[in-house]
Amino acid sequence: MESLTPQQRALLQIVCWVAWADGDFAQQERELLGKLVARLLQLDAADPATQEAVRGVAMEPMVDVDLAALVAVLHDSDERRLAVKLALQMVSISQGAVDAAAINPAEKQAYRRLVEALALSEDDIRESEWAARKELDRKPSLLDLLGGALERFGAWPSAKDLDPCLPLGYWL
Repeated sequence: MESLTPQQRALLQIVCWVAWADGDFAQQERELLGKLVARLLQLDAADPATQEAVRGVAMEPMVDVDLAALVAVLHDSDERRLAVKLALQMVSISQGAVDAAAINPAEKQAYRRLVEALALSEDDIRESEWAARKELDRKPSLLDLLGGALERFGAWPSAKDLDPCLPLGYWL
């Protein structure tokens, strides 16, 4: 996992720990993890070393995790608020057929343990949760929809390759 900093690795492990809390790492959770790696952890999701590092963490059920040790790696409050945001997104993204609540009870319990371990103020927690919900509620833009539909055919450049100075019609 040389391609991950200790903070990135800890955030990834925390998010995966929350996702595995119910014993299942659902497809929606895997898709969200891919987006988080690329966007929020600022890693190249196409890089084989990054893919291997993420796969190594994500595919193993995280049962015996020392949550206190993971939280200790997150030195500043920004990293801790990011952990709250990512964890809430992860527990909110999937709902199993047997779940009556929007959040799986086992994942909700893991999320609560994480919030306690992070020792953030109520304001920081509320702000992070608000940001997580806003991002989950965000409707995809036309560019997101077109990019998602066309990128698998190699007919659309990745978002990082788009020149912001060029009009959207340039690629059509």
